[in-house]
Amino acid sequence: MDTQKDIEKLLKSHTLKKTSARIEMLKVFLNYDYALSAKEIISHMKTSHDRVTIYRTLSSFEKHGILHKASEDSHGVRYALCSHECPEGVHSDEHVHLICEKCSQTYCLEDVKIPKIEDLEKFLAQKVNYTINGLCVTCLSS
Repeated sequence: MDTQKDIEKLLKSHTLKKTSARIEMLKVFLNYDYALSAKEIISHMKTSHDRVTIYRTLSSFEKHGILHKASEDSHGVRYALCSHECPEGVHSDEHVHLICEKCSQTYCLEDVKIPKIEDLEKFLAQKVNYTINGLCVTCLSS
């Protein structure tokens, strides 16, 4: 997805209106291969949008299965695009996240699935988060 039409199609498929904030925010996410905090998103957007609009857009995208929370640290929550269309309200893209110890970026490792835990008979798992801390490819080569 890299064109205006693709972004508009994505918004339509999730029954979301095409607003300038939504379109611009999706363009920002498409330019990065790692998760972004709200502060980073705001700094990369060319048009000035108020904080309320940014946070409402993030919340709406998460609710509709366009974004997921990839990690949370001292910089706040970091969001990443879902790899595929998640159903509304349920993120079915359970994968591993790598947080680089050097650059602090969070990467989605789409091909690395979370190991299944068999013995949860007394519990109902509602959200699974699996994070690995290490070095990303860029930091390894520098």
